[in-house]
Amino acid sequence: SHIKLEVNEGDIRMSKQTNRQSGFTLVELAVVMIIIGLLIGGVLKGQELITNAQVTSSISQVKGVDAAVSTFRDMYSALPGDMANAGTRLPNCTVAPCLTGAAAGVLGNGTLDSVPSGAQGAESQRFFVHLSMADLVTGVDPQGGQAWGGIYPQAKVGGGLLPSSSTGAAGDFVANAGGARGGLYLTLTTAPAAAPTAATGVVTPNHAFRIDNKIDDGLPASGSVRAFGTNCSTGAAAAATYVEAEPAKVCGLHMRIQG
Repeated sequence: SHIKLEVNEGDIRMSKQTNRQSGFTLVELAVVMIIIGLLIGGVLKGQELITNAQVTSSISQVKGVDAAVSTFRDMYSALPGDMANAGTRLPNCTVAPCLTGAAAGVLGNGTLDSVPSGAQGAESQRFFVHLSMADLVTGVDPQGGQAWGGIYPQAKVGGGLLPSSSTGAAGDFVANAGGARGGLYLTLTTAPAAAPTAATGVVTPNHAFRIDNKIDDGLPASGSVRAFGTNCSTGAAAAATYVEAEPAKVCGLHMRIQG
């Protein structure tokens, strides 16, 4: 006897279609990998563009503070923060911390009462407050206390800026102080209410180098920009260089803006 098998042509076509749809071809996988690569590359490039913009903005911010201080000095013949009679000279300066006097530790002697490596004194705490009351800077809340966005501005690259004065003495700086010049400094650090230390870095060594190179000479231990932080720089004295291969944000900066 014979057994007769009948197969429907539609079933054959469906089976073939099912087999064809059961996996990706090499071409399809290649296209997917290319798309993933482009997306990753785009994200990394985007992050680098953001970092470049932050570095550029931070440099502009420092230069803006420098210009604001010059304007303040021209207008009032005084250093912001060090103006002992601010209550009678600055607009809306009617309450602390803007309203100051010798009793508050504001002496009017032409310098600020803290050094770059030290905690902020009464005058340094009023530095940006006076500039804000004179309508020369933004991003400061005179009643906001010792915080970024309070009496100190947040830096575009992270952390914030603390003002101070130095005679150029080595002890005035956290590190890399040899041959430093006296003057008015801004310190880029993470801690608004504490003295800068080797552990209060804000940027990577590469980003610190970029800022230093734009403002000064690109060297962490010479010129007007002095770097500090664990593994931020290597080498002795003026021969020191930034450890640009270090990916962590270990660098803070002391930046001299005026004599």
